[in-house]
Amino acid sequence: MPEDFERWDVLVRDQQRIGVLYRNLESNVLLTRVLVEEGDQPYRAESRVRLDPGSDAWELSWFRDLTMDQARIMRRETQDPPVESMPSFADILMLQRAIRDPGNPVEYVRLNESGQEIHDPLVPRRAEPNARIQQVGPPEELPIPLGGILSARRFEAWADGLLVATHWVNDANELVCTRWGTNTTAFGVPGAPSEAGWLSLSGLDEGTVGFMTHGFDA
Repeated sequence: MPEDFERWDVLVRDQQRIGVLYRNLESNVLLTRVLVEEGDQPYRAESRVRLDPGSDAWELSWFRDLTMDQARIMRRETQDPPVESMPSFADILMLQRAIRDPGNPVEYVRLNESGQEIHDPLVPRRAEPNARIQQVGPPEELPIPLGGILSARRFEAWADGLLVATHWVNDANELVCTRWGTNTTAFGVPGAPSEAGWLSLSGLDEGTVGFMTHGFDA
């Protein structure tokens, strides 16, 4: 089983903060909340993925974003994936597997929580993995805002033939930075969770703080 953790990330685009990402793994449940400033209304999403206490396989996924009136729920027993699988909002758990064994790619079926096909019983289930995470190349010099430069290993995450994320991991096997696409980057906020949370939410409006701390129930 993966070890419990709690982390905050600041999302940056064009050297400007555009959002916040929070993830907490506790009691076999991974909670994720993300808010991104986009247009007139910020994008908000919340995910809970429950893991099997006897392994690191997922059992249940609960997902909702701003486009939904209610959450979508997936159950592994009814999804019946033929190979290793994980909802996309739990990609960090697959990354942790790759970090523990960097010599071997981690391959799995990456499930899109917002896609209609996974909720349609008439759509055939995938027979082969569609996602892969692996370490690529030697350590790189990575600039960190307000933190200078550190040496980090690069891990690439591919899904359906596309590079969906690039992760950088420090010498202590800690995720320090993730880039999605070409212009959105998440930087891990250092310090204890309470301090990191305060720094991540500092200066944000009341609605944003409410969502990031209480989700859609705020």
